Amino acid sequence: MSSDLLFHVVSRRKWPKLNKGGQYKPEGFDSETGITLVAPKNINQYLNEQFEGRKNLLILVIDKARLTSSLSTDKESGIVKLKAPLQLEAILDKIRIDCNEEKKFDLQVESFV
Repeated sequence: MSSDLLFHVVSRRKWPKLNKGGQYKPEGFDSETGITLVAPKNINQYLNEQFEGRKNLLILVIDKARLTSSLSTDKESGIVKLKAPLQLEAILDKIRIDCNEEKKFDLQVESFV
């Protein structure tokens, strides 16, 4: 079963200046590198590889059905790339997270059908 949700991680402090005009573009965005999105099953691995020890992060919860641009997925890593700015309408929620005392993340993401 594939999830209809994807996640993107951003600094809570930087979030306000990165979403303007109804869209979100991370720092250094270009259509070549795109925006990194992560499937629920890969979120802990991604967080622990890219954000170990970080606090005050936001996880953007994104509805794939609301995305207006196509996605490409790296089969090996499970990382999804969006090659266009993220439309704010596709963001269902923003969840603040911090690493634990061991400087790791351990999120429990479950899908109920």
